[in-house]
Amino acid sequence: MQFFVILLVLCFTIAVPTRVKAQSQVMDIVTKMKAALEPARPSIRKVDVTFTSQGETVTSVAREAYRQSADGKKLVMVFVEPADIKGNAYLMSEPKGKPSALWMYMPFLRRIRELTPVDAYQHFLGTDFSYADLGFVRLNSNYRLVGEEDHGGKKTYKIEESSAKERAYYSRVVTWVAKDTMLPVQRDYYDVAGQLWKTETFEIETIDGTPTPIHIQMKDLENQSSTDLRISAVNYDVKLPDDLFDPLKLPAAADSPAWQASH
Repeated sequence: MQFFVILLVLCFTIAVPTRVKAQSQVMDIVTKMKAALEPARPSIRKVDVTFTSQGETVTSVAREAYRQSADGKKLVMVFVEPADIKGNAYLMSEPKGKPSALWMYMPFLRRIRELTPVDAYQHFLGTDFSYADLGFVRLNSNYRLVGEEDHGGKKTYKIEESSAKERAYYSRVVTWVAKDTMLPVQRDYYDVAGQLWKTETFEIETIDGTPTPIHIQMKDLENQSSTDLRISAVNYDVKLPDDLFDPLKLPAAADSPAWQASH
């Protein structure tokens, strides 16, 4: 009996540091991926959005700006073409030490709305992306390192983020992170039943010394539709006005002179 007690203690002593080390390793990977996707450099860009479903294609053009400051991060995206959706905008904020927040403005409603965490999983203007899919990388304890493997022609880390089914929109998200850039190569999103629902892929190009996604595609395997985000006219280290990141100023975002830098 004493032998089995000693063996149990030894196994526990070995297992706990191993789990702690594994959790530390995966959080290091996720933190570096977050830093790569959300660089400290302020930036502005053009985003061409193409939604394809049942043989029909809808295209639109947006502008996006990102800024990181001492009090946190903010990202704003506003549509400028075509005329019938011009002015639709959303603003994401990740203040330090506080929960993230998301606001949206739709001209035909003539009001600014702050979204709840559940609302964040609404379809973004009818595309295959939700607002949360386009948001900042979450840092939590729900990640685990699945392994390391070649994926998409790159050496990658394979990580998984899981959620409790009773409060999840996705049951889990599997991400392959390129070792050279620490940017995602692919993300697979699983529904609450555990079935593969959506697949997101990334194409990367180095712009002004910073590896930058230039093409992001989200495929909805259940609805057989896809949305492509093609990023161009990227400018880093630009000076961005404060009112561009003010939720109350979202109605004027489409006409901001700041977008002249992304033509």
